[in-house]
Amino acid sequence: MKFTFALLLSLFCFSGQAQGVFRGNVLLNAYAGYPNFMRFNMNFSENIPEGTVAQYVGLAPSGLRLMYMVSDDVSVGVDLMYGMASVRYDRIDTLFFDGQWNYLTNSYFIQKQRFRPQFRIDMHLGAQDPNLDQYIGLAVGGNMRTRKVYQNEVLVDSTPNDIDLVIPASFRACYGFRYFIDYNFSVGGEVGLGGPLLQFAFTYRL
Repeated sequence: MKFTFALLLSLFCFSGQAQGVFRGNVLLNAYAGYPNFMRFNMNFSENIPEGTVAQYVGLAPSGLRLMYMVSDDVSVGVDLMYGMASVRYDRIDTLFFDGQWNYLTNSYFIQKQRFRPQFRIDMHLGAQDPNLDQYIGLAVGGNMRTRKVYQNEVLVDSTPNDIDLVIPASFRACYGFRYFIDYNFSVGGEVGLGGPLLQFAFTYRL
């Protein structure tokens, strides 16, 4: 609550001060997120057997965002966000065949992917430093998930499991900043909800 109040107050405190972006600017952002919640939840959501030696690979929500400054204070654009997590492990399974139990070692590979295309609007705040751009962002869009399970390199399942919550829409609210090291290039980050909690970005002003 205090954080929200501080952001709203900043709209008035920073007005009339210097700013790093202006109407007509086009901003191309490449970013990487942290943490990868899909990777951290893989063990629980996929019920990986206890004691199994598992190999995990993941990409936290990362992507590209293109924004256009429709005024000195507002930009609109699209955000393309992608995340992935996978696990590979071996498990001893039992099979009753020909009147007796047989023990087989099977190799499993599970991969989850998530793609979120979003429409986004940012409200840009002033700052004392003309190279600094601060903003509050809101975004809404689609939410596309895939899950594939392979057993011994053969696809055996491509449906969501019961634990994963599949909602066709995605949302994001965030506070971010970028600092221009020259006219075209800047570095910055975001903190937000919906997508990565933390985001580290590189921006090129076209």
